[in-house]
Amino acid sequence: MNAQRTNHDLLMLLVSVRFDKSRIVIAEHELSENFLTLYLEDREDFKPHLEDTLLYKLPISCFEAIISNEGFNSYEGIKQSPSGRCYNGRIIINEPLLWWEQDATLYQQQEVLHLVLQNVLASAGQGQLAEVA
Repeated sequence: MNAQRTNHDLLMLLVSVRFDKSRIVIAEHELSENFLTLYLEDREDFKPHLEDTLLYKLPISCFEAIISNEGFNSYEGIKQSPSGRCYNGRIIINEPLLWWEQDATLYQQQEVLHLVLQNVLASAGQGQLAEVA
């Protein structure tokens, strides 16, 4: 399945929910070394099998960018330079994927997945983000 087909299927899912993006949910997700795979479905029309849901593969680089850009894997704090001066800056907890796997709480992971879903739905029809599924 190519990116154009994936985006078409995503648009068809949006049409089926009458463009009410709040009805689209992530039924399941899988993380591999190349992709975050999302299984999307209508909240009001649950599917009995994952094979019946919409498969959407997000490149890992996009997933990492969302985590980093939103500051999930860092916090604002005071740093000290080698010369001893203190300054405010972002303190990195871990690299995005390591943060996801080792440091993120279940709640934080749900927040990230919600943000990923928003990004995917916003990109529908624009040909962005989707990869070969």
